Amino acid sequence: SSGINAEYGEEYEDSKEVVDKIQDALKCCGVHGIETYTDNTTWVKKHGDELVPASCCDDVETGYCNSTTAAVNDVGCLDKVADTLSDNVGLIVGISLGFILIQIIGVCLGCVLCQRIARDGYKEV
Repeated sequence: SSGINAEYGEEYEDSKEVVDKIQDALKCCGVHGIETYTDNTTWVKKHGDELVPASCCDDVETGYCNSTTAAVNDVGCLDKVADTLSDNVGLIVGISLGFILIQIIGVCLGCVLCQRIARDGYKEV
């Protein structure tokens, strides 16, 4: 989580955008909660111990918000991702099995084609 804090900011705009999109979409804040920011010494030196990214707050669009006064999403993103994956495990397994089935069908059709070429010989059309 310290890597996220170290790369969140103006000089790391790409990392900041990714973190903001994840936090905004999942309605979460930090890896393990707002403490990812407020307990990190690098973050506190730069932003203070009450500021968190605006993507952690429901009512702030850009910049930073005060974690003591704003409506902060205090659930960590790691927990949210784990919950989302476990809620959709059936869908994930189903799609994976579908891809495996398609691959098996492709291999079987390739074997049939090889047998026909070996039996009948290669003929140009």
